[in-house]
Amino acid sequence: MTLLPADPVALVLSPTRELCQQIEEQAKLLMKGIPGMRTALLIGGVPIVNQLHRLKSNVKLLIATPARLLDILTNHGKSLCLSSSLQVLVVDEVDSLYQMGFEEQLQSISKHLPSKKQSLFFSATIPPKIERLATETLHNPLFITVGTPNTSSVNVRHTVLWVEEEAKKKHLFTFLKDKDTFCPPVIIFVNSRKGTLLLAEAIDKACDVAAIALHGEMEQERRSAILSGFLAGKYEAIVATGVLARGLDLHNVKQVFIFDAPSTIDEFIHQVGRSSRLGSKGWAITFINNTDKSMCPCTSIPHFIHKINNKA
Repeated sequence: MTLLPADPVALVLSPTRELCQQIEEQAKLLMKGIPGMRTALLIGGVPIVNQLHRLKSNVKLLIATPARLLDILTNHGKSLCLSSSLQVLVVDEVDSLYQMGFEEQLQSISKHLPSKKQSLFFSATIPPKIERLATETLHNPLFITVGTPNTSSVNVRHTVLWVEEEAKKKHLFTFLKDKDTFCPPVIIFVNSRKGTLLLAEAIDKACDVAAIALHGEMEQERRSAILSGFLAGKYEAIVATGVLARGLDLHNVKQVFIFDAPSTIDEFIHQVGRSSRLGSKGWAITFINNTDKSMCPCTSIPHFIHKINNKA
């Protein structure tokens, strides 16, 4: 097969811009020295013109968010054709893509892909819906499990506290003001974009901790600058929505606070996992109260909680 300049052979789909950026960085390191292997990062929040120009430069690996890729395939079809050249499709955080409402976009993207290709789905949690999806959409699917699926890392120390809603800030500030319980840099997860802004400002004032908010509605340039500053030590705490819970390798984080409990156990696993990367030890502090009952009705205690040795 003779490949045209814009004939990629592999496509990686991921739910967030930050994760796509991190995937491209690692891909470039792995492909260093291999002739002709070029990448294109197709994400929202940045000008599409630059990405269309990049597609003209003999790109072989695409890393994309579903929305931006579908935009290019639908409205700029002459810039990108995947129907004949694509050999490998990788879907990272596949459960998150479906939970975040990307199912229709993924179905539309699949219409532009060849039927004969290798498809790889990756996720830390594989709910039954995703198992059914793999069985229905893949040819002779093979399930490979590394470690125990749908569980929190054994390297994470869990502290779960019953804290009434109005007392959450007070308890959080107590942790952040005590050098024995504050292990920066930390991530603090909340459930709303407005909540990230208000809590980050409150932490900065009350605790003398360099805190910054991060959420999905920020411009991509701003989000990237915040993450770079966080990794460089400029900020001691990031108050974030679930945008940071998936996949990102924030290797210097050893502590997370679940200020607002997520709606599912799977999301909880992803959030606490930010504190234990590459086998390192971490500490997850979770605040819960009666308001969480409505978010997780009839959810049984996950079996990995029963195996936790430390007192919670």
